[in-house]
Amino acid sequence: MERMLLYTHFNKLNQVSNHIFYQLTQLKPLFSTIIFISNSPLKKDDKTKLQKELDIEIVIERNNIGFDFAAWRDGMQYIGFDKIKDYDSLTIMNDTCFGPLWDLRKIYEDAEKNKAVDFWGMTNFRKTKYFKEHLQSYFVSFKQSMLKSEVFQKFWSQIKDFTDVQSVINQYETQFTAYFQKKGFNYQAFYDTCKEEVGELLHPDFSYYKPQTILEKKVPFLKVKAIDGNPFLVSSLLEIIKRESSYPISLIKMHMFEYFSPDAPYLLQGKILAQHNEVTSAHKDVVLHIHVTNLSIFEQWMNKIVVQFPQFEYLMTTSDIKIFEYLNSYLKDSSIKNQIRLTQEQHPLLAMFAQAERLKTYKYIGHLSTHTLIPEVAGLDQWMRDDLVNMITENMNYSINALEHCSNLGLVIPDLPSVVRNGLFYQKPLKEDMEKLWKLLSCRKSFKFTDAVTLTRVYGGWMWFKYEAVESLFKTSFKTFSSYSLQEQSTILENLLVYVAWDKSYDFQIIPLSQSFPSLLDLQRLDYQLMKQQEQLIHKKSFTKRLARFFGKEV
Repeated sequence: MERMLLYTHFNKLNQVSNHIFYQLTQLKPLFSTIIFISNSPLKKDDKTKLQKELDIEIVIERNNIGFDFAAWRDGMQYIGFDKIKDYDSLTIMNDTCFGPLWDLRKIYEDAEKNKAVDFWGMTNFRKTKYFKEHLQSYFVSFKQSMLKSEVFQKFWSQIKDFTDVQSVINQYETQFTAYFQKKGFNYQAFYDTCKEEVGELLHPDFSYYKPQTILEKKVPFLKVKAIDGNPFLVSSLLEIIKRESSYPISLIKMHMFEYFSPDAPYLLQGKILAQHNEVTSAHKDVVLHIHVTNLSIFEQWMNKIVVQFPQFEYLMTTSDIKIFEYLNSYLKDSSIKNQIRLTQEQHPLLAMFAQAERLKTYKYIGHLSTHTLIPEVAGLDQWMRDDLVNMITENMNYSINALEHCSNLGLVIPDLPSVVRNGLFYQKPLKEDMEKLWKLLSCRKSFKFTDAVTLTRVYGGWMWFKYEAVESLFKTSFKTFSSYSLQEQSTILENLLVYVAWDKSYDFQIIPLSQSFPSLLDLQRLDYQLMKQQEQLIHKKSFTKRLARFFGKEV
């Protein structure tokens, strides 16, 4: 069979994801001709890989005007409708799915044997009061009976270059199935969702709301948006794919990390720092930065840390002239290699960022500080500091080993301290201020902090890291930060570190808290919070009724 595939692609970072290369490699044996149409610019290496390694001769780059339908139109016009007529089928597809999870050949052969069907797709969207029932356009195949028709050519020739994606959905996505059916052509969905119970679905889109059913029915493509929109379901989906398919689930994780979020629930399982006995050879390239605000705490740490890690270099900063003088005296005869710097920056992270010229020469950097973590509650402040210092110091070698052996690992951060895990300390993230700083940093990725339910915070800013992972913070002027309090600065910066590294495609790992808590604790706290919310709601309703009775009104 002579089959043609028109494959549309768009990537907001102007890249071709690895799962796309895998997808095209798997699809290639099915098609005589593949046309790759990119609605975003292609990098030279990606284009070369498409043409040389995958042997896709026709690669078209265009502006993202008219979106997928205009791209498919341009692909057809490039080939010419006269040539298209000679093919047994033409398939339109976009890059919005992972897969194929299962072999497509039998699906094609079964569809081609069915003479009653002129075009077919993987899934359909059921009729609603807004839309007619239609095949979902991420994968639709048209047989020669349609390719030879004037109706087919007329439909695709009149596709307009809409600049609003909703117009494309309204005019083409939801209309083409009914249009061709009205012209006498019959269609079929590999998985006909009209036969299924909708239940409580907000919309009858099984490809998004029912990904587990998509896998159960052996639909060979899983929508990327189904992964993004069902984060707590993904681990079970990946287990099913791992068990029942040969598809590499690492491609899903890699793509979701790179283009959506560094800390989705299904990614966290693989981020626990491995604890092994390897000894790193990189000690000569390691520096530990300590910002000193409290001499008593500093002396306790030095007695503990220096004994264990005399081979490290140490950089101390302080904004207090008396502490600066004391440190010079205290470390004058020390055997450790150290530098002491007086800085105008009071915040520990800003003090560290000001040392860019010194720190950028090291492969691995550690950061600690003696500053107050929880103001006005000394007991909780001490508890958090003890947890953090134990996690950081007890896992120094493990952290450096991980950074040494994993090229895309940028940060090693402590797990939630006990006071946070137990719900005794919480600071609301200043999300709007984080977005302002994100823009100031000219980050290449988009991340809507105001939409994020939970952000990964590096408490105290304590971490091990590679300079290049957060280089943009070292290069940024924080003059506008003077309007924030020290606590506000901490809230913004500590919540931002993981995402700044992610913007440079660096991942993070988590140092586990040695004092382990059973997962039941998290469930208990969640149930307790829900109970309190219900009590508050009942109280508000009761108060409203009493108020209404007072004014002589019934509620």
